[in-house]
Amino acid sequence: MKNKMDLSKRIESLEAISAIKDLKFKYWKACDTKKPITVLKCFHPDKVEIDFEDFGIFHSAQDMVDKYRMNSCHDHLIENHSGKNPIINIHDTYSASGMWSMAYSLVDTKKNIILNISGRYQDLYVKIKNQWLIKETKFIKSTTFYRSINNQFFLKIKANRSFGFKETV
Repeated sequence: MKNKMDLSKRIESLEAISAIKDLKFKYWKACDTKKPITVLKCFHPDKVEIDFEDFGIFHSAQDMVDKYRMNSCHDHLIENHSGKNPIINIHDTYSASGMWSMAYSLVDTKKNIILNISGRYQDLYVKIKNQWLIKETKFIKSTTFYRSINNQFFLKIKANRSFGFKETV
């Protein structure tokens, strides 16, 4: 009987980890595709703790999403969040924590700059009504790299396409 309970707990834990990975992917994809309502739905509906360093500290997901909408939801901003190497710890049926490596790139076709940031996320997740949500998140930057888009090399910027530098070998 004990082995069945252990197996049940292990399956529950694996399902929770999978759901949390899906949640984080949904969040990053919504950021990249400029879908603020979807971003908001990734967070706990009540008080949250969001610390995004230069972008701000927020106690309301709505406040963070409002700033995101104002600053990031523009066609001239091409963003890509690439999260990897998650370490997710299930605390109990309704809470978990996670740490992710993340590389972020931004192409601003209006200002003609490229921004690359790397760092890590530290998150706290809660399960409400059978759905995992972000309750706390903190991004800790490790590197930031800006560069100008030089017209000699970037003649026609194409959103959501390759810049055409790949060589066939």
